[in-house]
Amino acid sequence: MAETKGKKALSLCILRVLEQHAGKTNPLSTRHIIEYLAEDHGMIAERKAVGRNLLLLLEMGFPLSTYQENGKGYYLRTDAGSVPHEHDPAALDAYLRAPRSERTEREIARLQDPVPVYVSDAECRRQPETLFGTLDLLKEAIEKQVQVSFLYAVVQTDGRKKPQRETPFTVSPYALFLAEGYYYVIVSMSGYGRLLHYRCDLMEQLALTETPARAAETLIECRDGLDIPAYVNRTIYLTDVKELHTVLCAEHLAGALLDSFGSAVQLRPEGETIRAEIDAPWEMVHRFLVENLRHTTLLAPAWRRAQIREELLSALSTYPQG
Repeated sequence: MAETKGKKALSLCILRVLEQHAGKTNPLSTRHIIEYLAEDHGMIAERKAVGRNLLLLLEMGFPLSTYQENGKGYYLRTDAGSVPHEHDPAALDAYLRAPRSERTEREIARLQDPVPVYVSDAECRRQPETLFGTLDLLKEAIEKQVQVSFLYAVVQTDGRKKPQRETPFTVSPYALFLAEGYYYVIVSMSGYGRLLHYRCDLMEQLALTETPARAAETLIECRDGLDIPAYVNRTIYLTDVKELHTVLCAEHLAGALLDSFGSAVQLRPEGETIRAEIDAPWEMVHRFLVENLRHTTLLAPAWRRAQIREELLSALSTYPQG
């Protein structure tokens, strides 16, 4: 039995296909889902496997409209409210990124049975064994709207963790997000009127308190509600300003483009290459270009193209031949 590619779970990829291609006016049949899985994610799936994972998504609480319900196909209902936090795609992804343990094996088996999922050694080393417990407690605190206390660790030069201070932090948690391969929680701290974020794998001795959390709307930057994407772009990617970029890519990077930019990228095949129009912050595009340097060419804007050229020339001077 073939393994799925990398750390992608079939159920997660089906969810992404439905989010990107399906709607009330254009529900997808199982055949179309299979076609999009192949086109978008390079994944070959059997009809029965797709059917099992659609049932799994229903069981997990996703607002999925089915063929049996509408007589046309599958799509995610937008009138059913937001997806419960514990059923967010990031929660599925967490199981695939966490190190091997009894719990990861059980959860992966539940998500993917009978399709095995490969978790790379690099990901196993990155995520600590305590990550599951931390995420579960944070989700519980967010749902109950109570504060949490924890010690926050810093990584020393020998790789060991050391508490940043002896006394615990106490914060009001609002949301979890995944960025740069790590899970973070967005919080506010008493006496500090702004949002902050902490890396979940560095939070130790986490505990729920009985103190009600501060409402996010009472913070100046959240008067209109907590905008998670804007916060992540501003703090992790250092910008929330989007630019339009034109990139010529090798054909095999289609899935990577969609994984990185989602609905912010428009693809147009050109022979054995792809022309991608990406409306996203430069930092995100720059990272993609550097990671795929041999297979991408930035066409526009011209000044960003010149910036990349200068960076490459500088790198050549730093690493001369010989």
